[in-house]
Amino acid sequence: MEDDNCPPRSALYAFPPIGVGTADVESLTSYFCRLAVAHCVSSTDLLHRISKTCGWSAPPKNFWKDVNLGGMGDVAERYACALSAMTSVERLDLLTLRPWRNVIAKSSKAPATTRWCAACFEEDLVQGGMPYFRLAWDVGDIDVCAKHGTRLPDACSDCGRTGARNNAACVVPGWCCYCGAPLGRVQEAHASASAAETWKAAQVGQLLAAQASIISAPDRGAMMERVRKLIDQLDDGMSARFARRIGSNKSTVHYWFKQGVPTLAAHLRIASQTGVSLLALLTGCVDGEIPCLRETPSLAELFPDYKKRASPRRSDSSHVEEQMDELHQSDDAVSVSDASRRLNVHRRRLYRLDNAKAHIIGAKWLEQQRHRSEQHRLEAARAIEAAVADILSSGKAPNLREVQQLVSREVLGGVRGLFAMIQEASAKIEESKSATLP
Repeated sequence: MEDDNCPPRSALYAFPPIGVGTADVESLTSYFCRLAVAHCVSSTDLLHRISKTCGWSAPPKNFWKDVNLGGMGDVAERYACALSAMTSVERLDLLTLRPWRNVIAKSSKAPATTRWCAACFEEDLVQGGMPYFRLAWDVGDIDVCAKHGTRLPDACSDCGRTGARNNAACVVPGWCCYCGAPLGRVQEAHASASAAETWKAAQVGQLLAAQASIISAPDRGAMMERVRKLIDQLDDGMSARFARRIGSNKSTVHYWFKQGVPTLAAHLRIASQTGVSLLALLTGCVDGEIPCLRETPSLAELFPDYKKRASPRRSDSSHVEEQMDELHQSDDAVSVSDASRRLNVHRRRLYRLDNAKAHIIGAKWLEQQRHRSEQHRLEAARAIEAAVADILSSGKAPNLREVQQLVSREVLGGVRGLFAMIQEASAKIEESKSATLP
């Protein structure tokens, strides 16, 4: 007689994931490493076992450097499904960012190195649990731990080597892969996080805590409708003004509405400058109230590399018009681009101030250039004719090489149709010779 409470048979231990439904949710990388430790095999052996079962090609040696199992890519989905099938544990995709694949661009920033929070590892040991990797540590736009307010290190405090978290054949979460030292040693030298960095981490933490309760993946249409309402409420429906508000290009915002998806960094920009939480923005929760902009960090605090656009240069229109008159009446012709540089204004503004004068300045420049080109061509034709005459008098056949030896580059440079000009000069000389013959 079978026991109804007996779990189904599975190829791997049916480990329950840690922290599902909280901001400290475990990452799929951590779940994979814990499975390998529980089965007393290396991570490489477990990778080969999964690949063989699923009929995949063998993973490369640098698997952990090239693959982010907690991301939104297809690799994260493949391994989440494979581990769910082999452990009989459902919804292991909750240990990745896959639930947000429709509303967060896959091109979002990925972490350059593997990071961790030493205080979190220490808490795991104090509470008698097994240390594990948090999914929040694998979010590229987050550099701090929201719970402890410290930056996430990427180097072992004992041996100083980076990639010490899980870049090895045998990985025990919480200990260095190189020297075996515990990574949970809190260093006093660890810099504390700023309020803006903590705000970003807290917003992402709310997102990770909520994804366990989401039945279906958030819809892009609902998310963009929420953005549209924010533009209507805050910037009178003007997307260009909204783009300036969030420190982005207006073409980027237009692309989002057409077919694109904002990155996580772009969503954080929108949330910080509109007063809407990141979770409400991505899930498309719409309310009729105007968002509150208090107690939200600035773009410069959130993104230190952010540079505010410089204010447009302003100049006296009457002074610019007077200078245009001087250029128009001057004997020296200048191009419109050169005139804009001299007057320190954009060339389009010259056309706006006085379209007729700007066109006259440009036409005067073109006429001067055409005249110079014609004079240059006439000078080159005379030099080529003299060179051809010398070549014929020496009994040689005129060609480009012979002509280039007799005429300087300054004369021939920029002249088109040299072969035709040499042939014309030869024909002209032959005709003059034949005309002088009795």
